[in-house]
Amino acid sequence: MNLDNFKIQIRKITDFSEDECALFTPHLKKKTLKKGEYLLQVDQPVNEIAFIEKGVLRLFYQSQDGKEVNNHFFLKNDYAVSYLDLLKSRPSRYSIQALEDCEIITFDVQTLTNAYDQSKNWERFGRIIAESVYAIATNRFESFLFLSAKERYLQMLQDYPLFIEQIPLYHLASYLGIERESLSRIRKEITL
Repeated sequence: MNLDNFKIQIRKITDFSEDECALFTPHLKKKTLKKGEYLLQVDQPVNEIAFIEKGVLRLFYQSQDGKEVNNHFFLKNDYAVSYLDLLKSRPSRYSIQALEDCEIITFDVQTLTNAYDQSKNWERFGRIIAESVYAIATNRFESFLFLSAKERYLQMLQDYPLFIEQIPLYHLASYLGIERESLSRIRKEITL
């Protein structure tokens, strides 16, 4: 299994030595997901994290009225997990589904915990990822408190410019909390 890209990406977060990488790499598993397949479904235990080598995944939940609501998207070089459920050791409240064929590298939570215990750099990696997840969640929450639909769309373009290129509009509309027609109208206003 070629792990060059995985090592490049984790070294962008902290400066891992080869010995520190060796704590982790024997426990990595390469998997493929076909479009529509699930990495995680509601009520499953959250016991692995996926690094996306290729493809797009969505994190979503089902509302009380039966609609699927997208909460986040994971693109190439992202880590996909239902993070709060992982931290609370509870069954997932979310599903993670492939929006296109994906190649992922997975590792289990226990491997990560063991790496934390053996290396300050792995501990630092965990802290930086946690801070990133917190910032993403807080920005999303605050966007619904303080921004209009148009402003949320503009913020999404600024924060996640690849979303518009890689994710179907109906999924983006759900993510923004609006109907597809409203998203089309907003996009039209902006291009005028």
